[in-house]
Amino acid sequence: MRISSELLLFCNINGAKELHLDITEGEKSVKLFVSAALKDFPGKKLEQLRRCLSAPRQREVEQDYWELIGETGPSCEMTLCGMLCDAAVIDYDGERLTIMMTRCD
Repeated sequence: MRISSELLLFCNINGAKELHLDITEGEKSVKLFVSAALKDFPGKKLEQLRRCLSAPRQREVEQDYWELIGETGPSCEMTLCGMLCDAAVIDYDGERLTIMMTRCD
């Protein structure tokens, strides 16, 4: 839930006019899907988001995550979200940003 909150906050800060969140819990994983109506999202920010959310999962970070999040900037928050998940797929078609994150047990 905290990861989804960070993703929604990121979209809101960047001007999203409409947000959708789906959370699907499977037997061995949880998938977060965020869709945001977001026009004029700069390519540089998109690439930075992809880099941040593609950070390899680091289970050792999970215990200290919320302490770290209070001391960092927005791009660091997204990197930490990436470190808490196993996979991320980010797409932007010029009008809608979609983020799918998977966290395995």
